[in-house]
Amino acid sequence: MVARPRKWYEVAEKVVDSVEEERKAEMTPAQSALLDKYRHLLRRGFRGAYVHGLDTKGRMIVPASFRQALGDRFYICMTPDFKAIAIYPQHEWELYYCSLLELAEKDMRMERVINLFSKYTYDDCECDAQGRVLLPQKLRVRFLQDAKDVEVSGAGTHIRVMRNEDAQSEEEAFEAEIPDVLAFEAEIAARKNN
Repeated sequence: MVARPRKWYEVAEKVVDSVEEERKAEMTPAQSALLDKYRHLLRRGFRGAYVHGLDTKGRMIVPASFRQALGDRFYICMTPDFKAIAIYPQHEWELYYCSLLELAEKDMRMERVINLFSKYTYDDCECDAQGRVLLPQKLRVRFLQDAKDVEVSGAGTHIRVMRNEDAQSEEEAFEAEIPDVLAFEAEIAARKNN
């Protein structure tokens, strides 16, 4: 039997594991637990922002750096805040959907949220040979209107797709709300320690 050659990211994960184990010795137990909890996002999370055009059929190129983490089959739906299009790897979508179901057990009104989320969820999606994905028309109409160019950005567990104008407005609102990020982080850290 011939051994299957390991893919580059499998080799990289082994290297990362050995480095992380050395660094974990220097961490507090809380930092180590946090690293363990979010390790999968550190390795394969979605980061970065790109501008891509939509063709006349509503297809968009998925950035090459996102395709490996996305996988062959994925979900296209709304972002958790219902303000943009989200593209989730199957595993991450399932985790998010289960968290919604758990909330529905605590408050029946969540069923309305789940129903709307499900209405705008498309499963078994895939990229074509050119790395393009067809964004469902219902989502395009709701979130992209007649946009020709969109911002495709990483959001940790998923990819966000929104009109360039909306992305710019979102950044301006962020800067107005949190003008000093370091002060904001320090405020939260102080609250957590009290």
